[in-house]
Amino acid sequence: MVMGQPVYRQNNVKAILCMFLGMFFFSIADAQSKFLTASLPAMQIAWARWLVLFCCVAVFICIRGVKVLETKHTFLQIFRGVTVALSAAFFTIGLSFVPLADAVAITFIAPIIVTILSAYLLGERVGKRRWAAVIIGFFGVIMITQPSFDDFNPGLLFPFLAALFFAIRQIISRRVSHKDNVQTTVAYTALTSFVLLSMCLPFFWVEVPSELDAITLLSLSAFSAIGEIFIVYALSIGLAVVVTPIHYTIIVWALLYGYFFFEDVPSSSMMFGTIVVMLCGIYIARREHRLSLKI
Repeated sequence: MVMGQPVYRQNNVKAILCMFLGMFFFSIADAQSKFLTASLPAMQIAWARWLVLFCCVAVFICIRGVKVLETKHTFLQIFRGVTVALSAAFFTIGLSFVPLADAVAITFIAPIIVTILSAYLLGERVGKRRWAAVIIGFFGVIMITQPSFDDFNPGLLFPFLAALFFAIRQIISRRVSHKDNVQTTVAYTALTSFVLLSMCLPFFWVEVPSELDAITLLSLSAFSAIGEIFIVYALSIGLAVVVTPIHYTIIVWALLYGYFFFEDVPSSSMMFGTIVVMLCGIYIARREHRLSLKI
């Protein structure tokens, strides 16, 4: 037991570092997506985010064979890929209408939605403390969106839909993780989301207007793939309760990119609401971990 503890701690530290790097690369891809929305359709940008990862998975299948795609949950794996594609599409569309940091902050509601869906779809028991965190979290979202008839930006609905489909993705992940390994899930996610977005592409495709846009589009795809790999690896070697809070570091990068590259100045209510939602998400993750240890 004593011999195993240093390795366990080391894996958690390594997982934290990988999650931090994953969020860093994802934040670059988000900023590039925001930049490209000025010249390219959101669906074309969302499609490009999966291009490199799709190619990596295709090569992996060629090397390892189609055995990688063997699953006990074919429908759920495909449906998970659909939710990933929709989440990416709605988030990118949202970037066309709202500041980068606002869009990222809205997606932080995903753990709160997961808690609600777990209670009603999976029949999980959600205690008073987590319900309280859910309610407080929604107040945080109200602070971010400021839903008044005069100032409300309907574009904020797109990041919210992205968070909703991301939450459904997490619910499905809980079901498939018991029987399928990480490689299978990543393969189905990349293949399904890329194929689905490719089917929509003819309706939205436009000529890439400049070399800078083309380079940005390709690098965006590469950064998204690198970020995805880091995050999947982080969750496979470290405790989720330790790794998950690092996800929220992406808001720091979003604020910096928004301020320096897009001249977006966050309001005090947006900042405070973001902190509230983050704290609620972290509390829910820690509470779920403590309850799992009692089972």
